[in-house]
Amino acid sequence: MGDKDKRLVLLTAELGKISVLAKGALGAKSRFKAISGSFSYGEYVLSKGNTFYYIKEGTLLESFYGLRTNLNRLSYAAYMCEAAETFSLEGQENRELLRLLLRGLQAEEKAEKGMESVAADVMVFRMLAENGFYPELGVCRQEGYRDDKKHDLSKPVLFFPGNGNILCAECANASFLNPTGNENASYQGGVWLSSGARAALSYCISQPLSKAFSFKVNEEVRVQIHEAVSRYLQFQTDHVYKSLTFLNRIDGSFT
Repeated sequence: MGDKDKRLVLLTAELGKISVLAKGALGAKSRFKAISGSFSYGEYVLSKGNTFYYIKEGTLLESFYGLRTNLNRLSYAAYMCEAAETFSLEGQENRELLRLLLRGLQAEEKAEKGMESVAADVMVFRMLAENGFYPELGVCRQEGYRDDKKHDLSKPVLFFPGNGNILCAECANASFLNPTGNENASYQGGVWLSSGARAALSYCISQPLSKAFSFKVNEEVRVQIHEAVSRYLQFQTDHVYKSLTFLNRIDGSFT
């Protein structure tokens, strides 16, 4: 804003999402320079004006510098922040979302090459589950109850982003193939998940936050998870995420 001021959006534990003005933050010698960068985690002393809060003092606790050294990590970190902003409300306490975002950024900073999407997808999928969009990954929706003999969930299942349900392979093939053997539109709306991908998604929303990011997957499972979570987020929030569009341009990720 103007030549030297900077408008920030902070996700806070006490007040949820708030707009903050950092006076002079764009100046080369500004004392707010370090605490006004993207992904900055810190303690802020604020005063409230008519339109914005104003930063009076601040202490940087974590800069997440490692996110800035890799374009994929940077992009997936932006994806996490954009998704978190969708679920944060102004003036509403949201400590759990802040904790989840911090865990996600920490995991992203340590992500192995080629696996940058995993931490972001875990964070987003768990955020959806904690905000009323808990998926049903343990029961074939065709029957509504577990029957392992009839509904074999050890084989690939079809995940539906529109409602978070799954169909076992047998029910999916029976329900979504017409007599000519061609897939109909409803079938194409689902995402096939291998047993490994389904297990990983179940794990990340059922474990304590301290363990939610502690698993590894292969490339095939990574791609399935990213497609399922991306579609689920967009279906449930009805929002176009600029970060996902950008990711699709640089690495071919689903948008």
